[in-house]
Amino acid sequence: MSAFPGKAFSQNLKDSTSENEEISLIVNDAEHPCITEAEYEIIENECKKNIELLGLDKIVKSRSAVSLQWPLRAANGLNDYSFYNVSAYVDLNSATGATQDNNCGSNTYDGHRGTDISIWPYNFLKMDKDMVEVIAAAPGTIIAVHDGEFDKNCSGNSLTANYIMIQHQDGSSAMYWHMKKNSVTTKTVGQTVVAGEYLGVVGSSGSSSGPHLHFEVRTGTFDANTRVDPFSGSCNSTIASSWWANQKTYKETAITRISVNTTDAVFPPCPDTEIPNESNVFAVPFQGVGLAAGYAKFYIFIRDEISGLNAELKILNPNGTTFNSWTYNSTANNKIKVWGFSKLLPTTPGLYTFQAQYNGITTSTKFEITNNTQSYNVIENQYFKLYPNPSNGRITIEKTSNKYQRILIYNSMGALILEKNLLDYKTNIFINDSKGLYLFRITDGNQIISSGKFILE
Repeated sequence: MSAFPGKAFSQNLKDSTSENEEISLIVNDAEHPCITEAEYEIIENECKKNIELLGLDKIVKSRSAVSLQWPLRAANGLNDYSFYNVSAYVDLNSATGATQDNNCGSNTYDGHRGTDISIWPYNFLKMDKDMVEVIAAAPGTIIAVHDGEFDKNCSGNSLTANYIMIQHQDGSSAMYWHMKKNSVTTKTVGQTVVAGEYLGVVGSSGSSSGPHLHFEVRTGTFDANTRVDPFSGSCNSTIASSWWANQKTYKETAITRISVNTTDAVFPPCPDTEIPNESNVFAVPFQGVGLAAGYAKFYIFIRDEISGLNAELKILNPNGTTFNSWTYNSTANNKIKVWGFSKLLPTTPGLYTFQAQYNGITTSTKFEITNNTQSYNVIENQYFKLYPNPSNGRITIEKTSNKYQRILIYNSMGALILEKNLLDYKTNIFINDSKGLYLFRITDGNQIISSGKFILE
């Protein structure tokens, strides 16, 4: 199961400064499950066979449950406040046509045997750029592994996924399903992993409606009758206490991403990649595509939205005073919600802040207003342009090829102070450090392509 955004708009033009957008949630269901019964049978037979061949069935196992860590992590360069949402828990009601999750709620579907963790927002963009990694939730031995399957499926099917199965020292097992093609660890059956070790990248292989991880836990031998829900809850009788080292709350209500955009973000149908159209530099006079002159889009991405909560939104001047403020009112419960607001940009050059407060949490991002008449000294070669030089802390990198993936910046003492993925052909970064000479290196992810120096003043 997963969530991928198909575009649906709700426009509200009560005044000339706001336009609201939202995206729909499309997920697997009982008719289109993550794993078919036939696939379960194949995988379970494979695991049993390998367990016997490895002699793992003869090992005396402890009776204590493993302590699980979260099976996803952000790759280097992903700076969202968060990057996932739980799109379905284990269905703990065995009756056909009835569902119940660990918290006595309905965040599951009939017969679902695992926890589905969708990456979001911009799930296909995150998948394309390897932004969210699957890691081992606990140490153990690989008892099944498979890669090479197509990874951009959009609906239920009978195809297999890219996956890995791991048996833990206490005899329990974990399934990691739907991973990206050619991303699965090169380790093989019989080799061991440690907690937190890289296993792959979140994808949409197999029976999947979008990029997500199907994480499934069993006790004893790897068969359907030994599945458990690792989340402690008032409606979960499969465990005595949580299997998580630090169990996350049932709902993690928060703004996971905040951005300033030159125009509307694009959420195409699955499996096309989203186009954020984000920027942190705006040259005035500014004209965004489809927007009134001088306006930009200000986006918030909410996870586990709760009706009745309000988001307090502000554009802050460089000195911290308020340039503009408005309120977003949550009127319904939603797993995910995106709202974009058309707001007039400041015109005085400087470094501004877009800030949002929601559910007691403050998130923010910075953007710069510049003047089109400004002239910059440019560091330029066949690989990229970097400007301005000297800089006040804001630097733009324009690359000539998608081969160049990352920039690393060092101070005069040789210490690495900033590392950022170059996801687009034009990337803006901010350096909050002392004045002086700095070294930069641009890499293709493995080796240095070019390097140079610039000055902060």
